Amino acid sequence: MMTCFFKIDSAWQIFLLILNQLTVFSYVISIMFLFRRGCSPAKLIGVISAFILTVILYITLQLDSRITGGNSGIHLHIPYIILLVIVVLSMIYSLWALLSETRVRKTISKNSIKDAFDNLPTGVCFFNAAGLPVLCNRMMQRISFSVCGKDLQFITEIEEWFYDDFTPMSGVKKLNRTFILPDGKAWHIIKRSFDNESGNAYTQFIAADVTELYKKREEVMQETEHLRNVQEELQRLSANVVAVTREEEILNTKMRVHDEMGRCLIAAQKYLKDENKKDIPDSIATSWQRAVSMIKYNNDTPDEDMLLQIRKTCEFVKLGFVMTGKLPDIANVAYILTCAVRECVTNAVRYAEATELYADFSENENCWGVTLTNNGKLPDGEITEGGGLSSLRKRVERAGGQMRVESFPVFKLTVTLPKEKEAII
Repeated sequence: MMTCFFKIDSAWQIFLLILNQLTVFSYVISIMFLFRRGCSPAKLIGVISAFILTVILYITLQLDSRITGGNSGIHLHIPYIILLVIVVLSMIYSLWALLSETRVRKTISKNSIKDAFDNLPTGVCFFNAAGLPVLCNRMMQRISFSVCGKDLQFITEIEEWFYDDFTPMSGVKKLNRTFILPDGKAWHIIKRSFDNESGNAYTQFIAADVTELYKKREEVMQETEHLRNVQEELQRLSANVVAVTREEEILNTKMRVHDEMGRCLIAAQKYLKDENKKDIPDSIATSWQRAVSMIKYNNDTPDEDMLLQIRKTCEFVKLGFVMTGKLPDIANVAYILTCAVRECVTNAVRYAEATELYADFSENENCWGVTLTNNGKLPDGEITEGGGLSSLRKRVERAGGQMRVESFPVFKLTVTLPKEKEAII
């Protein structure tokens, strides 16, 4: 073993070369690990220096061996045993550096706490009672540079972010205490004050990543805007439907006036042709009064309140109108219910010869309704729904409501409309 390296057997030379090569590999792994874990600079410099010396020794042994150098080697006059000890010690040092760093990382120290704090995905910083930063991690510093273009040196610099007149850097959007950075990330800033165990006051600022919540909020706002547009369109269509329906009611009224006038003219013609005529019968006079009232109070006056029209019509035909309850404030619902009242005014005078009409408006947590009766003569049989009642039923059912006609013991018309949805005319 005291023989020089270039004179020793080839087997021993190969053994030392392989051992030296393994030492080089161990240094490469150690340097990568230490650099990744952020060890102290002094330790990293020592390992790199030992690595360079080991590489130089390996190259020298390669040149001095019989395998690569032959008889033209540099022929170092260093005993083989010394070179072996140097290589072994170098390997032990590389393994020690690696294992010692691993052992340090398994224990909590100030540096490990600082490293963990700096690597948090959430921005955190602390200020003392004087307003000076005590601890601020990398994420908070990056957010600060994006928002105001500088790092945090005093507590007032971050408190200014909360002011309504604060203007962030270009490309940054401010929503109260939430900042949307140019990369699309949304950070919500939270402020909290506390005292430590020694009674020292500190202020903590946390920047929480709320990107997903912000995206959901934007989606909800877009959906709300879309629903608002749909609602406006439905209201416009509903107004058109109301106008069309009123026109239809006017047309129906004109048709009824036409029919009533036709009957009056036919009855008058027969009376005039009758040679034995005496005084004008009450039936003909009543028919003419009814026709005139229908002409005077029809739906050609849309600006007048419907209930007021009904009251005037009832006064003209000598029909008392007794109303209990309150008409709903919902325009479409009120319109359908007053249509029912108007239809019963016509039928009460025309068929029941009534002197009073009773309208009972009601409301509960589920629906609105009106019940209509009169003091006229009782129906002779089951009431058959004609054009007026049939049209009213279609309108009520189209709005999701129900209409019930009772013939016995007295005539009763009941209309109910649900509150689940606004009545559609």
